[in-house]
Amino acid sequence: MITTIVTGYDGSPASETAVWWAAAEAVRRSARLRLTYALPLSLMSTPLGIPSVSSPTDMLRETTEHLLAEFAQRIRQSFPRLSIDAVVNFGGAAPALLQEANNAVLVVLGSRGLGEFRDLAMGSVSAHVATHATCPVVVVPPRWEPSRATGGVVVGVDGSTCSVEAIGFAFEQAEASQATLTAVMAWHDPVSTGPNDPLPAVYDLEVLEEESSALLAESMAGHRDRYPEVPVHKRLLRGTAHDVLLAAGRSAELLVVGSRGRGTFRGLLLGSTSRALVHHPPCPVAVVRGLRRTFRPMP
Repeated sequence: MITTIVTGYDGSPASETAVWWAAAEAVRRSARLRLTYALPLSLMSTPLGIPSVSSPTDMLRETTEHLLAEFAQRIRQSFPRLSIDAVVNFGGAAPALLQEANNAVLVVLGSRGLGEFRDLAMGSVSAHVATHATCPVVVVPPRWEPSRATGGVVVGVDGSTCSVEAIGFAFEQAEASQATLTAVMAWHDPVSTGPNDPLPAVYDLEVLEEESSALLAESMAGHRDRYPEVPVHKRLLRGTAHDVLLAAGRSAELLVVGSRGRGTFRGLLLGSTSRALVHHPPCPVAVVRGLRRTFRPMP
């Protein structure tokens, strides 16, 4: 069965970079690329002053479809075997992309865009989609160049359920791209995650480091058995998760994180570390949440 990778495009440089990344990924996975553009519904007032919603004109839709078709043709010139669908949706960008994600194995977005792709009441479209999508979401920084990547695939590990899913996705990516995989775990002094989580009066830093090292090894063990050909490096670094992963991602071809970690408040669907990395990605950042579709059959 042919799988689908969805990518959002709005004409911005960031979204164009994301589309090219998605196209290369689709070719590598023998997947179909679905190029998606969202035309916002415009608010108008009736003669009585009552707001109503009007759809974009047929001319605007035809113009948009023509521009998408031209862009799709440019992509085909570089990837002649790639199957591309170009679709125009009406309404907000985030709802349109989330709807498309229901039938996709991956959604790829630019970290910044034009219009609604840039600002939402709940944050950027990329963060909103990463929070609610049913499949992994990759956010690509503007003008990203693969030649800058020398560090292979990097995955953040913290022992949470989402972290386990992120590790599996990272192994798949490393195997597909024949890259090394670096598993990074941050450790630091205990911090309180809320009023019901008091700090211990006394703690031993050496013990904390040893416990973190054991958790890192345990988290990686089962996955290494499934992917014996993937070179793996483990790094235990002292510091906050955001700072450690940001530094590790500056030379990576892909940084993979879970949507929530152990220290995230339960009410948040996208953890503070994941959200920060999505807003300011040092490289393409993949956010993995919950159970996901796998690209690789179980042995």
